[in-house]
Amino acid sequence: MVDERMAREAYLHYRRLLDDSWMGEAICWTVVVPHDGSPSSLAELGERVSGAGHYEVHETDTFEDEEVFMDLSDDAPWAMLVDRSDRHVALFEYNGFQGVYPPVLPRLSVGGRAYSAYWNVNGTNSVGFAADGEMVLSFNAIYAEEAMGLPGWERWPQVQAVLPLFEWKKGESWRAAALTAVELATGVRLSEEWVGEAPFFLTG
Repeated sequence: MVDERMAREAYLHYRRLLDDSWMGEAICWTVVVPHDGSPSSLAELGERVSGAGHYEVHETDTFEDEEVFMDLSDDAPWAMLVDRSDRHVALFEYNGFQGVYPPVLPRLSVGGRAYSAYWNVNGTNSVGFAADGEMVLSFNAIYAEEAMGLPGWERWPQVQAVLPLFEWKKGESWRAAALTAVELATGVRLSEEWVGEAPFFLTG
């Protein structure tokens, strides 16, 4: 059961966040919740995102390559902020979308659950949920109602609970609704403070 008061508070938080910051233009926010409460190491995360390819770990206070985040070409290197706690891993991409699509999201979900929301300045977007190495549900947030009845729909009750908040034609924000669904499923909130305090970068 989803607490309606908590859902509304989270949604209003994200409306304010996206209205007042650059995040309304392009982000990818991914949260991984391990079943056993033991988050993946940075090395495991690097291997899962890269597919056991090349990656590097940087401490944010020593990483200065802003070009990594601004290059939007198809062959651009990827980069993401990383924060690990006792109960989850959070990954944030400024302009990328590694986290939301297969095969990366299913790989991140091995031994747990992984949720992701992505959009760019053109409105291209995807919202995804994977568990135990398998993609469960993926949909376009602009047409979220079309996700009803898809395989895996019943396994993400938080999306069902906030479905009316995706109705952009009625003045709602599908971006804020997507982030709300991720927060309600994981207990993890995206904020500007989080972006400024995340301790690590992964690049590849």
